[in-house]
Amino acid sequence: MKKRNPLMIVLIMLIFFVISFLTNILGPIIPDIINSFSLGIGLAGFLPFSFFVAYGIMSIPAGVLIERYSEKNVMISAFVLAFLGAVMS
Repeated sequence: MKKRNPLMIVLIMLIFFVISFLTNILGPIIPDIINSFSLGIGLAGFLPFSFFVAYGIMSIPAGVLIERYSEKNVMISAFVLAFLGAVMS
């Protein structure tokens, strides 16, 4: 039996919290998004829907990447890419 690493469990819980937070924060900020970007209700409603579509579509390539490389390498690459995207914006 493989020994559990408490740090890994905390990291997985943190990732789950961040993804859930980003998904759930969209509802309250949609009125501000509508005002800031002059969007209609239909287009603004597409924003949370696009998150769930992206989860479905990206799960296949993510699974392929995890099979080819390891979970750790894919996760680190994803965080680095997200960090670079946040810094560049």
